[in-house]
Amino acid sequence: MQLEILPLAQRDIAEAADYYFKQRAGLDDEFLIEVDAAVVEVLTHPLRFEQVRPGIRRYLLERFPYGIYDRTPNEETVQILVVKHHSRRPGFGMRRK
Repeated sequence: MQLEILPLAQRDIAEAADYYFKQRAGLDDEFLIEVDAAVVEVLTHPLRFEQVRPGIRRYLLERFPYGIYDRTPNEETVQILVVKHHSRRPGFGMRRK
């Protein structure tokens, strides 16, 4: 499987990491490690996770209150659409292309 992280999803990750860095030095690295592990899981088992909208699945991080939302536009590609905090409105980022 090929991975495509949309630019806005990359920004989501960077903003969250920046927030955690400001909370405690090193916490940003812990967040990024968990995001990386989640992406590996999504790539390894792309259809395993809960479908929250038609064609969009969600992987919930274990330690941090974030979800990774992805879609598989074809059999070879997984696109990460949005990485968002659980408190964001449900539709946030769902129309990204």
